[in-house]
Amino acid sequence: MDALAGKQGRTFTPLPINGEQGFPQSFPLSFNGSTYHFHLYVNVASQKLDDRPQFIEVPTEESFLVVTVEREQVDSTREVIFVRKVVPDLEYEAENIALVFSGQRIARDNLNGVGAHGTQVFGGIARRWV
Repeated sequence: MDALAGKQGRTFTPLPINGEQGFPQSFPLSFNGSTYHFHLYVNVASQKLDDRPQFIEVPTEESFLVVTVEREQVDSTREVIFVRKVVPDLEYEAENIALVFSGQRIARDNLNGVGAHGTQVFGGIARRWV
């Protein structure tokens, strides 16, 4: 994914979200002099899975992507700076960063599983103040 242009004049750098790694997934990211730790999971009501759909639509009342971001401190401890059910294309601000998540297409087989099943989740990070 190329850089995303935001609504606030920000340019978002793509996050290294890999749908083939499944959900939940976590990764560290060094950005603008700080290290952030991202944790993503998909919450789906069990009845949504009864019909064994190939893909899960998110967000809905019964399914959504949750993102947690921790900022690493100088002493290597972490501070939670962001926890949200994310809505596509809505820009979020947390401390010195801005986040956006577009495209949220989750393959059922990537819920607690890995592989190339067509999951697509895109996200971006930018400096909060431009």
